[in-house]
Amino acid sequence: MKKTHSNAWGEDLPEDTRRELYRLAKAPTDEERAAGRPWLRDFDRDVLPYLSLQGYTAPSRAGWYRFLQRMRVAEAVQTRFSVEAAKRIAQGVVAANVDARLAADYLTAKALDAATAGDEASQKAAAILAAGAAKFHAAAIAAEELKLKAAAQETKDAALKLAREKFEAAEKRENAAKAAVADSKLSDEERVEKIKSIFGMK
Repeated sequence: MKKTHSNAWGEDLPEDTRRELYRLAKAPTDEERAAGRPWLRDFDRDVLPYLSLQGYTAPSRAGWYRFLQRMRVAEAVQTRFSVEAAKRIAQGVVAANVDARLAADYLTAKALDAATAGDEASQKAAAILAAGAAKFHAAAIAAEELKLKAAAQETKDAALKLAREKFEAAEKRENAAKAAVADSKLSDEERVEKIKSIFGMK
């Protein structure tokens, strides 16, 4: 990039004003066109009347297009910076190995912050952050499903264990009762009492 002269047209304007003029030099969306947003498309027909109406000193034709070129370069740099920053944020969250739900909430908040900025660079950054948030959200849901499945399996295993213990206890009582019936040393009264004791009967 060549060094910009301090007296180049537009350099004395506030940053917000320069950004707004550059934005108006781009084609409006359908919604903006319906709302009557100006489009500084033609230098003589659009640019000069608009600048005069706003009270700005008119540039030369070449000065206007040099201004737009500088703004395009600045926008490209800002876009790259915003995108790289968004990538680093997302990568940092991954490297930190934080809870997926917390990561999703954090990246969603960052995406919303970037989206509200309105400029193209921030929109691209917002898209990157939103994509990262979506991945963490999906991971959080998957983790929750695994927890539910694990809990269900634990419940199933506990039920099976209880049923097995009950079966083994019943089998043990049955064998003990058979042994009592076959015990010839017991009288009929003793045999009945023992069987009642085995099955917890009074």
